[in-house]
Amino acid sequence: MPSKHPLMKLSREEDLFLRHWMFEQFHYESGPGPAKRLQLEHGAIPAELSILIAAALPDPAAQQAASFGPPPAEPPAWPWAAEGFRARLAEARLALEKRSRMESVVG
Repeated sequence: MPSKHPLMKLSREEDLFLRHWMFEQFHYESGPGPAKRLQLEHGAIPAELSILIAAALPDPAAQQAASFGPPPAEPPAWPWAAEGFRARLAEARLALEKRSRMESVVG
């Protein structure tokens, strides 16, 4: 069941990149696409991107829709500046921690 707690808000560029990345991860047998190449180029590991996805798109149905496709029409670009990715990752971890605490209280 999707969480009723506030989600981490993504920028348009972050959402576009992560939706491309989810699609490419699901279709890995087709080889690395542009989002996967950007991920590797910037040294991000899949678990880090998954944390952002969990914080912003926790609904499994939304993740499945992004994975099955089609991918967004617009090509992905790396949406984070040098330290911006680490800052957003920290923000996502905090959002997940808060959500977890709230759910354990409501639980």
